[in-house]
Amino acid sequence: MITDDSIKAYLERMYGNELFKELSEPEQEKIVFAAHELLKDYAPEDKITDRVVALQVLFMLEGEEEEYAKLKRHGIKSYSVKGVSVTFEGTEIAPAVLKLLGYVPKAKVGRLI
Repeated sequence: MITDDSIKAYLERMYGNELFKELSEPEQEKIVFAAHELLKDYAPEDKITDRVVALQVLFMLEGEEEEYAKLKRHGIKSYSVKGVSVTFEGTEIAPAVLKLLGYVPKAKVGRLI
């Protein structure tokens, strides 16, 4: 069974977990909770594993550190400063997580007359 403790134990063993380790205990619990809750919108609970939540936590922390996550949350699709342009595509879920979950985006269906 997946628990906050099992997710944190998995994160402790992962390479590149420095951002997570820098957080205080309450902040670690909040980011784990937020990642787990977000994943519930994309997959049934029985498909969500420690690995999936841990990967999502690291993805969220990296996005917050780069400050792109904040822009994406506010619906910004394109951003440019001093000749450097960034375009955001996809969801707020890590691409590796989507692949592990077998998530296929719902196609928009229409008909031509």
